[in-house]
Amino acid sequence: MQAPMPITSSPLPRLLLYLLAVMVGGALLATPLFHLGQQTQAWLEDNSWGSSGPGRWLRAEIQRAHFTRYFNRAVLVCAILFIWPCLRGLRLQRDHLPSWTLTPKALRSFGIGFSLAAGLLLLMGFLFIQGGAYQLRPNPGWLKLGEPITAALGASLVEEFFFRTLLLGLLLGSMPRRAAIFWAVFIFAMVHFLKPPVGWQIADEQITWASGFVVLGQIALGFSDIQFLLAEFATLAAVGWALTQARLQTGALWGSIGLHAGWVFGLKWFSGLTLHLKGWLPWIGPNLKVGLVPLVMVLFTGWLALRQLPRHQET
Repeated sequence: MQAPMPITSSPLPRLLLYLLAVMVGGALLATPLFHLGQQTQAWLEDNSWGSSGPGRWLRAEIQRAHFTRYFNRAVLVCAILFIWPCLRGLRLQRDHLPSWTLTPKALRSFGIGFSLAAGLLLLMGFLFIQGGAYQLRPNPGWLKLGEPITAALGASLVEEFFFRTLLLGLLLGSMPRRAAIFWAVFIFAMVHFLKPPVGWQIADEQITWASGFVVLGQIALGFSDIQFLLAEFATLAAVGWALTQARLQTGALWGSIGLHAGWVFGLKWFSGLTLHLKGWLPWIGPNLKVGLVPLVMVLFTGWLALRQLPRHQET
């Protein structure tokens, strides 16, 4: 008598549970993170280390951080912490993992991705200036590159390891390739979309343990705004698609790290140089990642990068 075939459970319920856990966990963690930031700021003001260069930088970062920024960080922390227990039992095979080896080809892939992503994004931004959507600040800090570079390298290395190594590797081992790509892109876009509308904030003195759920309510309203949904979620999904395809085509992370770093650098540097005047949603939004024009530019950049990046020879 033939033994029955083992039943493989669908990973879809786990993925939906994972997204729910990330949202609720981020809402609960945001307030403790906010209070930790306030306590750290008070400690720096009373401590001699707060007068040092790193201390002054940290104090300035905390002073600029509103509650929504803590919420964004709380969501990312939960996304990283919850992925392993939520997808526990799925196969993570060696051939589903990208290469991290730093070779001349890897540096070339990084350079191609970074230059295309940053260059085309900034070109689009300066065309927006000519069109009247933005203007340069009175004293633009052209040489203030420290924060854009730090943010670009930090975000690209951490997020590419998480989304294009761990998450994508687990999904490739548990479902067909196309389904794995879809869910990797969807989760990437969803995690980055979990933030309130630009400009909306909660006053520091009004922060309570439930403030994270107030932010979730504002996020839910964003899903009811079709223009905003098309303008931002679609662009985030396009970014996720380009990064995923770059990682799969090259068999390594350096192309996707370059693209990711280039987009973050261009976005941060341009935001520091300019002021937003007006937008024409769904075409142009309050930053370079919102709008159908940025969506087209991201897709074009991804297409062009894939034509330039090397192809991995699968064995």
